[in-house]
Amino acid sequence: MEALQWFSLGIISMLAINGMVYAQQVIRLKWYTLPLLLIGVLDMLFGIAWCGSSFIEGYPQSGAMGLSIFTGSGLLLIIMTWRHLVMPGLKTAR
Repeated sequence: MEALQWFSLGIISMLAINGMVYAQQVIRLKWYTLPLLLIGVLDMLFGIAWCGSSFIEGYPQSGAMGLSIFTGSGLLLIIMTWRHLVMPGLKTAR
């Protein structure tokens, strides 16, 4: 079960990296956009890894808190960065 968790995290991280590289090539983003997106993605991956390992070890409350705090803050950072920095560039690139 733990191998599936790490395999899934690897797939998610590679998809996120490919998406950020594509966004950088299509849209000329500001220099601070990619680091913000990367921090958000890493925060989400850390929360998912924390949650999975806590559930495997038998600590479901720790897993739920890690998922809500880390993954929630990463998702919030990605959404705010996407709305305020990526979408305006996407509209002008068309």
